[in-house]
Amino acid sequence: MHISLIENQIDLSHLNQYAAIIGEHPSKGARSPKLWNAVFESENRNCKMLPLDVKEKNIIILLNDLNKDNKFIGGAIAVPFKEIVAKWLGGNITPEAKKIGAVNCLYRNSKGELQGTNTDGEASLRTFVDEFGSVQKKIIMILGAGGAGKAVISYFSNSAKSILVFTRSKVGQEYAKKINVNWKDWSYINDYIDKVDVVINCTSVGFGDQEMLSPLSKKQITSLKTTTIVFDIIYHPLQT
Repeated sequence: MHISLIENQIDLSHLNQYAAIIGEHPSKGARSPKLWNAVFESENRNCKMLPLDVKEKNIIILLNDLNKDNKFIGGAIAVPFKEIVAKWLGGNITPEAKKIGAVNCLYRNSKGELQGTNTDGEASLRTFVDEFGSVQKKIIMILGAGGAGKAVISYFSNSAKSILVFTRSKVGQEYAKKINVNWKDWSYINDYIDKVDVVINCTSVGFGDQEMLSPLSKKQITSLKTTTIVFDIIYHPLQT
């Protein structure tokens, strides 16, 4: 593999096998390596998950290299490449991920080819239900419809009473129409903020260099019902 494609210059030569989390800069805070590597160590495998920082202009070249490298077993896809990778995979994608149009997980299929799936939506719904209970009677406001946002919208829409998707782009509108949920332009949030039971942040606002920012203003937050649940899919920092 061409190490020059990887911005953080990870050395893979000493490993029998390796997994990776691939994104713009997962080396700056991704937690997946800690979780995966704990499993590899418990199984006494000479295998590690490593963060691979890659620029958008190099992502397809890197994927082609990884696909040919038998030492690469798969891994995770981070922002902003979840939709790019889904397109690159073509037919090697699960039905759920195809509906969403984004993948966050790669693994080798029975033919040894890289296959993609999406665990973002399922994980977010299960986490919510475990913590807050059923969404069947709830009106849910979802902010953002990127790769992770589409996954959340897809899974929550199967159970919730009503879904309202708010985005600034027409991409979100097209996706909402595709899976038959309501789309509203971001500028109309104030018209609905006091009527929803749940707000889910699926934007990147609150993460990385936007850590101190919020997708909702203080005025909008105070307009929420006192019973409204605010659910953020950002996991770093722990408290957004």
